[in-house]
Amino acid sequence: MFGLFKKNKPNRKERTEQFLKKKGIKINYNLPHIESDEDTTIKTPREIAQRVTVLAITNFVAFNGMSGDQAIDYLKKYNLWDYVTPDEVDFLNDPTDEKKNSESWKCECIWVLLWSLNIIEDLEFPKDMCDLNQIPLEKYPVQSGIDPNTFINATKTSRSKTEILDANDLYYRLDWTCTDARINGYVIKNMHPGVVYERHYALNWLINYMNQDWDDISCDT
Repeated sequence: MFGLFKKNKPNRKERTEQFLKKKGIKINYNLPHIESDEDTTIKTPREIAQRVTVLAITNFVAFNGMSGDQAIDYLKKYNLWDYVTPDEVDFLNDPTDEKKNSESWKCECIWVLLWSLNIIEDLEFPKDMCDLNQIPLEKYPVQSGIDPNTFINATKTSRSKTEILDANDLYYRLDWTCTDARINGYVIKNMHPGVVYERHYALNWLINYMNQDWDDISCDT
């Protein structure tokens, strides 16, 4: 899908708009350009690996693969507790059904972060929720009987700044469309607003949008 964005060409905004026009998606031509490559610092591969590993653990709790207490013990055993956010601590200490439902959406963030590490080949258009079961077990951050730091320490590279900013620009504009549809009461075909939001969230974290911490990421449109 991102073949359109392979080269670092000027006018990222215009190229994204051309892509959306072909998709028949409502466009706000007044939305500004996002930050340039020169003004953006991407998270390091190690930071991404640490974040996605913690998300993989909270995801297990969200889908009843382990209890909150088991997750806490696991994270502390492997010295990952320092990378757990305050909201995640709250979730693990009291994983109610409502919190599990909310946390389950972070599978889309896992998908984006693994894409940024070249483990997922293509984000694909956000019409359906991702399926983490498509990821080969040996490439997943958390595996039974294996220290998750093995994954973190082996992660040395990520996608280019240009690729990540291209994806961010796309999801920024898709998120505007979803917000506009919600406000004005129309239905968008072949696009899932929840998926768009979570992916935009992860991409904003990747580009250090407004230097916000994970719990505080805003998805302005």
